[in-house]
Order: sequence, then structure tokens, then C-alpha cells
Amino acid sequence: MTLTSRATAVAAGALALALTGPGLSAHAAGTNWKSLVTFEGAKIQACKVPTTATGPWKVKLRIDATKATTRVQGAGYVMKGNKTTDSWKSAWVTRGHYSGVGTVKLPRGAQYTLNAGLGGGQSGDGGSFVAKQVPHC
Repeated sequence: MTLTSRATAVAAGALALALTGPGLSAHAAGTNWKSLVTFEGAKIQACKVPTTATGPWKVKLRIDATKATTRVQGAGYVMKGNKTTDSWKSAWVTRGHYSGVGTVKLPRGAQYTLNAGLGGGQSGDGGSFVAKQVPHC
């Protein structure tokens, strides 16, 4: 292999790694994410997709820790009153990365809410949202 072809191969490999790295995989989907909660520079984000004309929403959730100051973990819970009907919890996400995308089913109707939160080792933050506050994906 010549020096030029070796350099080209290395550059192509680096580009392929950059385009398929863990931080880009969840981000590259072109989804219309809305930040629900921020904590330590990280964000828990969501968007929704209808499952049927009258059925529940499929809410996609992820953690954007690209500007976080520390590792974080996030969760989303669908509630009907005091009862949890569905939930998702992320793995720990290190600063500079995105989590994988998780989903929960959010039935239509004002009695159902999506609770979402982020936490670090000692503290966290969260909020409660109705379906109309989450944008379409």
C-alpha cells in the first residue's frame, strides 16, 4: 500500500467512525425533539408518533448529554392519576453523548400525563407534561 492510499484509507476509516459513532446515532434521525427538562447541561427530550387515529401516542425519549457537565440518567413515566401505566429508564449517559431512544405509550386523554426527569449522582430535576406539549416526531 502506498503512502497516499494508506492516508486515504485512514481518512475514510476516521470519517466512517465519525459518522457512525454513538453520539450521532440517536441524533441523526432528523426527529423533531423537544427538550422537556434540563439538568447539569443535559436534556431529556421527547417527540410523539400516533399509533392509530384513536389509540395511544408512542412517545420517543432520549437523553442529550452533549453539553452536560457530568454523567446523567433519565426516565419517563406515563401516569393515570397515581398509577404508572408505562415507563422507560435510560442507562447512565456520559457527558458528550446521547442515550439510546426509548419509548412509552401515552394514551390520549387529559387524565394521562408523561412525567420526565433527569438525575445525577446526588440530585435531579423533572416535570409533568400532557400530550399536546410534546411535538410530533
